[in-house]
Amino acid sequence: MFKTIGIVAVILVIAASLLAGLAPRLSLAAGNIAVVSSTATPQFPSSLAFNVQATSGANIVDVRLHFSVERDSFAKVVTEEAPGFSSSNNVTAAYTWDMRQSGGLPTGTVVDFWWTITDSAGKSLTTSAQKVSFDDTRFTWRTIKGSNVTIYWYSGNTSLSQTLMDTAQTGLVNLEKNTGARLTRPVSIYIYDNSTDMKGAMIFAQDWTGGATYPPYSTIVIGINSSNLAWGEGALVHELTHMVNYQMTNNPYSGLPTWLDEGLAMYSEGPLDSTFEVSLVTALKINELFTVRSMASPFSTDAALSYMEYAESYSLVDFLLSTYGEAKMLALLEAFHQGNTYDGALMAVYNFDMDGLNKLWVPFATQKYLSVRTGASA
Repeated sequence: MFKTIGIVAVILVIAASLLAGLAPRLSLAAGNIAVVSSTATPQFPSSLAFNVQATSGANIVDVRLHFSVERDSFAKVVTEEAPGFSSSNNVTAAYTWDMRQSGGLPTGTVVDFWWTITDSAGKSLTTSAQKVSFDDTRFTWRTIKGSNVTIYWYSGNTSLSQTLMDTAQTGLVNLEKNTGARLTRPVSIYIYDNSTDMKGAMIFAQDWTGGATYPPYSTIVIGINSSNLAWGEGALVHELTHMVNYQMTNNPYSGLPTWLDEGLAMYSEGPLDSTFEVSLVTALKINELFTVRSMASPFSTDAALSYMEYAESYSLVDFLLSTYGEAKMLALLEAFHQGNTYDGALMAVYNFDMDGLNKLWVPFATQKYLSVRTGASA
């Protein structure tokens, strides 16, 4: 009798041990999908690495990354990626967004990301969206805030940043006075100490790049220090004007002709620089002007030709403002905002198209730059 009881006790102990060993596994099989960690690590400016670790009571069979860039857009664009991983009930998946292939983002851009995870039991989990700021962390940035403008800088004293803020605000006031155009949303301006530092914030930057505007991101980057302050102030107003042009006219159908966008930016800087004026005078003398219609497209990459196009664009805006005034220019920008074609916008406001503008403008430019200025020195 005692022996039998002993055998039963041993069986019960073994059974209890087996059940104890199975208990966690049974509990896990009945569990839900859980995310242990979810991270996004920027490697500015070239990549953004996403990682997730998840567990489930059943084997995880699918992991999807979703991310969306916060920017001005008429449609929200969501990218979906399926990173590779080994199916199990505890997985780690990773995906790196290589911006050398897709194009880069300006510093300060915010990216939203989330995951969808599915297991073999048919359960699915979509995580809440997280945010990661894609920042240029090479420098310790300081800030100064003004009306609709925040300037970030890391080198030089406060007087430099204040000078640039004053320049920005004065430029915006003059632009609104001359054209009626103004900022409708805040803008961030990142001041790099030199072009080398600035180009380090870009993907495949051109050697000649001194500044860049990212209109959908409301961000401007530019290399300015005390030794190039005079150039920097003009360049800052130029880039700010591009931002204003974008905000005033952005629509899902068409943009501005290049001559108007660049002409307004040149005009905002002040009187035409002598280098550009010489280029314009030369073109007028030999009767080799670009037509208004040809300058609706991006400008030439040839330096001499682009100088001529920039100078002509300035003169075109000068003609429109001198002849028809600020109210008409504001109406033209509004016509573009409504999605009109290049010719359609001009026709609606001035009753002539680009060819008509060309015929009216050439005599104006000839009178201003040849008859008056070069006639006395010829």
